[in-house]
Amino acid sequence: MFAQIFIVFALANTIRSIPKKTCNRLLINNTWYDREIILSNFGRPYNLNIHKSSNILFFSYSLHDNLADVDFQMAFINLNTKEHDVVAGIRGGCTVAIDQSNDVIYFGGSDGIYKYNMLTRLADDYKEKGKNIWSLYFRENLFYISYPDQKLYIDIDGKFVKVREFENFEVDSFHVMPNHDIYFANKSGFYLFDSSKLLVETINELIGVRQIVEDNNGLLYVCTNVGIIMHSGDEFVNVIDIKGIYGLAFDKENSFILSDEKNILRLTPSSKGCAYDDFYW
Repeated sequence: MFAQIFIVFALANTIRSIPKKTCNRLLINNTWYDREIILSNFGRPYNLNIHKSSNILFFSYSLHDNLADVDFQMAFINLNTKEHDVVAGIRGGCTVAIDQSNDVIYFGGSDGIYKYNMLTRLADDYKEKGKNIWSLYFRENLFYISYPDQKLYIDIDGKFVKVREFENFEVDSFHVMPNHDIYFANKSGFYLFDSSKLLVETINELIGVRQIVEDNNGLLYVCTNVGIIMHSGDEFVNVIDIKGIYGLAFDKENSFILSDEKNILRLTPSSKGCAYDDFYW
């Protein structure tokens, strides 16, 4: 049985758009941020995930070559040096999960799960050969979402099994909190699985969720089709009220890393602001 949670958005003056030509900054919760494009001309970068010890951002992006037999490709950029390249060895690479404690990087594609070798920069076959992987996630265990049935699996003792609590749900996005509560989303909305009550609660049935992440301080952010919301207290509030954001991550310094239609951007705190009539995206 679903219990309704009402989502409360902040007032319009909490967030402004990215500045016009005269100003290249963004206001988030009363703090100004400089906007820096760190990578351009990649089609809709999705599933941003940062290996914190190296500050390397991994992501997937859309391919527009009609002759290609796959739709997605994995790539990386070193946020310190700006070196970037594609990740070889993954067919239809579309998702990444990182075990930060053990420096293990997993990729998912149309032919299973892979492990990334940081030295050779190649991805090697790992598990679920022949399975089409929609999304990967790591918190204590490795999870994956299968495609096209959108079912959730967990690796237990070296073998993937369906997560029993989600057998009756399709899952597109998934995030486990430290207390084992689980946020997830599908085409019908955004939900919370309360691990203590074993109940699913509806958060919002109007937004489309693109990514669910925590920053380095454990604050939960959700990238949606209408902007970015943050969990604050018992509610979610708007922090970036802009359409066209496809991915979100936080780098080693806890700076916002965002992606739009063609670019990956970094937002860093600024001591300078802008006039409210000088905004653009």
